[in-house]
Amino acid sequence: MDLDKLITQFGKDLEWYFFYSKYCAGKNLENVFCREFKWWALAAVALLALLAGWWAWSRVSKACRNWAHRRALAKVADADTMKEHVWSGYSPDAATSADQRAARSRAADRKNDP
Repeated sequence: MDLDKLITQFGKDLEWYFFYSKYCAGKNLENVFCREFKWWALAAVALLALLAGWWAWSRVSKACRNWAHRRALAKVADADTMKEHVWSGYSPDAATSADQRAARSRAADRKNDP
């Protein structure tokens, strides 16, 4: 099939569909000729409404999931639990993690020395 003929036919089809939609979208919707256009238009509107509803539902459900997650985290870390695990202050005798590792390493070296 020749590509030029295909493009020409596609252009003619588009021109016909544009005429058909303009004619039927006017005051001629109740015409027998436009009955199919009416059902296609109703289906398109229903599809758009469905997509908009789906988008809105996904946004609402995401917000509810986030709210439930924050609420669950707030139950786990209530004030009494936090008081049990809070550090009460600075201790000058406390060794840093690097000092603790170095001390373990020295202790292991002393243990392995004959």
